[in-house]
Amino acid sequence: MPQPARLAVNAAERIIGIIDLGSNSVRLLIVRLFPDGSSTVLNQVKHMVRLGEGGFTHSRLSEESMTRTIAVLRGLAEMCAVYHVSETIAIATAAVREATNGQDFIRRVYDKTGLSFTIVSGLEEARLIYLGVSSGLPHSDRLRLFIDIGGGSTELIVGDSQRHQNLDSLKVGCVRLTDLFFGDGRQPVSSYSYAALQRYIRNEALHSFQRLAAFDIAEAVASSGTAQNLAEIAAALEDADAAREGRLSRAARQTLTYRSLRRVVDELCRRTADERKLLPGINPNRADVLVAGAAILQTVMEEQGFESVLVSNRNLQNGILVDYLRRAFPDSVRPMLPTREESVLQLARFCRFEEEHARHVARLALELFDSARAAGLHEADAVSRELLYYAALLHDIGIFISFSKHNAHSHYLIRNTELLGFTEREIEIMAAVAYFHRKRPSRKYPLFLELESGIREEVRLLSTFLTFAERMDKSHCQLVREVWFERGEEGLELHLRSIEDCPIERGEVERSRKLLKKLFKEGCFLCFHLEKEGKVLYA
Repeated sequence: MPQPARLAVNAAERIIGIIDLGSNSVRLLIVRLFPDGSSTVLNQVKHMVRLGEGGFTHSRLSEESMTRTIAVLRGLAEMCAVYHVSETIAIATAAVREATNGQDFIRRVYDKTGLSFTIVSGLEEARLIYLGVSSGLPHSDRLRLFIDIGGGSTELIVGDSQRHQNLDSLKVGCVRLTDLFFGDGRQPVSSYSYAALQRYIRNEALHSFQRLAAFDIAEAVASSGTAQNLAEIAAALEDADAAREGRLSRAARQTLTYRSLRRVVDELCRRTADERKLLPGINPNRADVLVAGAAILQTVMEEQGFESVLVSNRNLQNGILVDYLRRAFPDSVRPMLPTREESVLQLARFCRFEEEHARHVARLALELFDSARAAGLHEADAVSRELLYYAALLHDIGIFISFSKHNAHSHYLIRNTELLGFTEREIEIMAAVAYFHRKRPSRKYPLFLELESGIREEVRLLSTFLTFAERMDKSHCQLVREVWFERGEEGLELHLRSIEDCPIERGEVERSRKLLKKLFKEGCFLCFHLEKEGKVLYA
């Protein structure tokens, strides 16, 4: 991987940081933005800081929680500097907005870290959560109920894939309710205490539940770390049952049934916090607050009559990014990107692809695409670039069937899988590019002749980039770290930077030069930069 100091290689690109400071955790997302409005995640980190611990009872952030949080934020600010982040969008939610010393804390954070936080309202938080979670789901015209359980608040949103129709933010969260009902949350929870907790939640959510009754809601989607961990515990318990009974487990971590949730609640309530940490699938850091989070989800499911919820790994940060991209790139086609990429990765992971190799090849292919465009070698647009990326991720999935002729198997799998968010034409292009990463596309192949004449040249261009990227990682050791075309004094040059000598990759690329000459109608000099030896080899 390139070093962070060299990440911003294109002056038209920029890197932003997104920080979500919640009542329980703080998250940082570092994203590279491209001129066409596309984006790629460079890094993401999460720390459990418990900023809201004790704060909801006294309406003040404690000195201990503020000091703990500022120490983490200082580290995140330093991380942003390493990545040369040009803009940071920092959002604070329930713990800060309700604390009487919230504004003082924000000023203190700025003085200590240079980070400028915006405190958002509960409804704005709900809107951003809707954008983040809905953009990662298959398109639907039917209404969904989005449930996001945070440390200080729970957001309930009704909407389809196009827009939200109802936003609510409730003052119930796993940290807040733990402080209110269980103190330090370390003791077992009696059925009486749990029932009292549910009554409190119903009372706080009464008006929201009344508004929800006016909608015909098809399914529920639960987001947040709380919901994910509850689903993981439920699946782990099912796995354990299956192992004891000598059968295959059918546990699904993306769906949490009401029955499974009730079982998890029973397991949590009868244990102390230390005993909960031993429960299969649990995040030990959530052991003290998970009972309250489970009670919120159970109460919502009971009141709305849901037998199951879909569990999403998307969150407020994703919504901040979607909102930012919509404002910064209003004409961008990127709203479909999350669904498209998730659909591609779902297929790739089902086929047990070699993810590190595939992502490395995809990155090299995009570097070839971008630098070739900058050198005037082609005029393909952002959509073509995106399809090259997905084809590169999927190019080797045919090995799942057989290594022999795996490019043909990859083509078949791509063409015959329901990839969400793509047109038939786009799927045909991706499948053809994957097929021709091992063969030069020409009229001698029936598959090439079957392509529409309007996309043959696109397939020829993209498959050549993929072919070279694949050959640059022939050893699957990621030795070639960077690649680019540029115009030199004697003509077109292809540069490869590697951490050490890579004879396999060098041989593959040198033997493939004729492909570039056929594609670009000119010869190409090869320049190998060996970082370890500090020299450049020419071919």
